[in-house]
Amino acid sequence: MNEKLATGHNLQMRLKASLLGVVGSFVLFAAYLAIPPLGIFSGILAPFPAAYNRLIHGRVSSLIVLLGATTAITALFGIFAGCLYLGMCGIIGLLMPELLLCGLSGSRAIFWTTATNLLIFSAGFIAYSTFSGINLQQLISTEISNSMKQAVTLYEKGGVTGEDLELLKGSMSTAADLLQRLYPALATSMMAVIAGCNLVLLKKTTAKTSVNVAIGDFKTFRNPDLLVWVLILTGILLLLPVSLITTPALNILLIIIMLYFFQGMAVIAALIAKHSVPIFVRVILYAMLIIQPYLLAIIAGIGLFDLWVDFRTPKTQENL
Repeated sequence: MNEKLATGHNLQMRLKASLLGVVGSFVLFAAYLAIPPLGIFSGILAPFPAAYNRLIHGRVSSLIVLLGATTAITALFGIFAGCLYLGMCGIIGLLMPELLLCGLSGSRAIFWTTATNLLIFSAGFIAYSTFSGINLQQLISTEISNSMKQAVTLYEKGGVTGEDLELLKGSMSTAADLLQRLYPALATSMMAVIAGCNLVLLKKTTAKTSVNVAIGDFKTFRNPDLLVWVLILTGILLLLPVSLITTPALNILLIIIMLYFFQGMAVIAALIAKHSVPIFVRVILYAMLIIQPYLLAIIAGIGLFDLWVDFRTPKTQENL
């Protein structure tokens, strides 16, 4: 009798957790769709309820979260939004916790989750273009151009005229050209960032549970040494006057810069922990990362030079 009660209570807890996960994931992703661009922060965390339920309550609970939230998103925002939710949250919510439970480290789990996401999106991209007859590459380029034109129109209505307006139009045109060339790398980077943010949250929320996953310490993250040679090679390829070569090289370069940014952040995190930096200083630093893009490049540079300087290894003084 006690075993039946315990089983029933356990099932009830799982069902309750699953329903809360559906609501949580739906609200996070709905905010992402309804309140751009501020909603992007909630959209990043939308896979977390499914991933957490997988680690704590099992696969069935995770599937309930994903399918329930997908149904709700589709009913409220349409089938495209439902597919977008499933694409963004499905692999992270299911595959990443599976990889962690199999013993993979956090960095490897992010790598394989992002690679799988990229493969599925690419296959869907090709399949949709093939069977619908719609050139998605052209469609994406058109959408980017239209978005830039809308931005220029808003500035024009805001009172920007003359030389300032022409300068703005030139900048927007350059930005549109870069986005049309770099959107594969930007999409890959976004997938990696979403997986990384959810991994950090999983580590914090499961630290005091019975779940045993070897996520590892972010402060020790280091890219393979051979990655610098890929960086050098892509830099050389960018010198060639052939767009079929320079565009892929530029995308690879952006992804490598992102990886060195992560290493730079690991260095910063290690130094902050070592010197017990106050919390308000950390908050200011992270806020500056959002509003000051040049700081991102500096941190990526720190990550690159960590290959030779090794900022995190204590320096021993030799007695002369």
